[in-house]
Amino acid sequence: MRPQATGHSRLKLMAKRLAQRIGRRKSSHQVGEAEKIIPINHETAEIIAQQEKLFREQFGREPGLDDPLFFDPGVAAPQFLSDKSTDEIWKSLLQAAGDSGIDPAIVYAMNKTGRIVTEANLELQTDSEVQEWSDAVNEYRQKIESGEIQ
Repeated sequence: MRPQATGHSRLKLMAKRLAQRIGRRKSSHQVGEAEKIIPINHETAEIIAQQEKLFREQFGREPGLDDPLFFDPGVAAPQFLSDKSTDEIWKSLLQAAGDSGIDPAIVYAMNKTGRIVTEANLELQTDSEVQEWSDAVNEYRQKIESGEIQ
């Protein structure tokens, strides 16, 4: 039986797994073999605590190292959300971003890169991630200027 995950070790493992999962979809998210440490703020810590509480309520135990933070609530054993569910969540996020009046170039870059780059997380991005984001924003603007996108 695996030891139960707590605190920092669980967050570190979850971040690594998320990066690996995203990396399978967008290879530009991978940062070689190096770990990318992302600090979390109070709000993120609260979300993680809430998800762990939901896990305990759903499965009657503490989450382990191999358990998902965001899980499929419709199953008896802990499972990661399917790629289909993850894609649906991302599409909903993109739709909400577009409906909220966010600059369409930003929504385009979100969709193209699979990430959201802001002033608050800019320092957490690699140079290549920032360049990919900037290229996507510029690509959108060029498509508008050329009339390719209305």
